[in-house]
Amino acid sequence: MQSLKRVLNPTALRQWAIVFLAGLMVLVTTACGAAQSSTPARNSVGSGGPAQNEAMYPHKDTIRDTSAADAKADRMIRQAEQRMQSTDDNAVEEAAKNIGKSTQRAADNAAANTKGAINRAANTVDQNTPDLPNS
Repeated sequence: MQSLKRVLNPTALRQWAIVFLAGLMVLVTTACGAAQSSTPARNSVGSGGPAQNEAMYPHKDTIRDTSAADAKADRMIRQAEQRMQSTDDNAVEEAAKNIGKSTQRAADNAAANTKGAINRAANTVDQNTPDLPNS
């Protein structure tokens, strides 16, 4: 309720109206003033034609030479393809080395696991069998 009273306060409404009217005044004067000042008079001497445009805009819009950029792009594409090719070759060699290492590790692990299983089995047999006299 307090905020509603603050918004509907006559002083606040007066301030909002002033801000709105000032903004409207700036908008109208800017829009109307810009259109009049940028449009040249048609009946002035020397108006119109390409000569005046060249005088107003002395720089010509030229076509840019992109041959250097095209050559650089082609060179970069070739280099990327070469890097991809060398990476592919290295990847095959690296994969072969990794397969060999993995196979060796698997064989070592299998041998260690087998020895451990044999030792555990022998210990279990020794623990579960009674001592027999030697014959």
